[in-house]
Amino acid sequence: MNTKPDADTTPEDYVLIATDHYYKGEFDKSLEALDKAIELRPDFAEAWYNKGVTLSVMGRTEEEIAAYDGALGLNPDYAEAWNNKASALGKINRLEEALESSDKAIELKPGFAVAWCNKGAALCGLGRDAEAVIAYEKAIELQENYFEAWYNKAVSLHNLEKPTGALKAYNRTLELMPNYADAYYNRAGLYSQLGDTEKANADLKRAIELDSSLRERAKSDEALRGLM
Repeated sequence: MNTKPDADTTPEDYVLIATDHYYKGEFDKSLEALDKAIELRPDFAEAWYNKGVTLSVMGRTEEEIAAYDGALGLNPDYAEAWNNKASALGKINRLEEALESSDKAIELKPGFAVAWCNKGAALCGLGRDAEAVIAYEKAIELQENYFEAWYNKAVSLHNLEKPTGALKAYNRTLELMPNYADAYYNRAGLYSQLGDTEKANADLKRAIELDSSLRERAKSDEALRGLM
């Protein structure tokens, strides 16, 4: 379709225009088109939801949450909006609310793997790692190659001082995502705690190759002391 609006452009057209701009990385233009769609049709839940997604990539988290609330005020059964709201709330450490939102997404859509992973992240942030592992395992059951769920499961098992399970989960993460710097970094810490300095050094070196900012982080990391 023509992506230049005219007098006959409908709210649905503006959402398509916004999507085109979004995938071109033109987020300001995408947001402008979505605002036009909402102006023409304030009860357009999809436009509110897409506005939240666009604000997310722009780093405007509070506005993102407000946009999802706009979608949910129109459609309380919008599981994707509840899930994205949970993720946004987690970013600003409103973890109890994030947990409630992810639970609502799961209630509406029990097979929603991403919502289970977001639930796990909220639980982990609240220090409830044993429950977080259960949520991550559910996400993996639903989506076997979900590398974020494997990684998060590894972190929670690491926090719970369950090195065998954590190592297995880090290994699986790196099978699925071989260039995941944080997984190498955390596995280096685990190997160091287990006394395997050779593997710890190799993993830390690889992590820094992939993300040079990790060099500074490692200098103050007690788990990696002596490796730098």
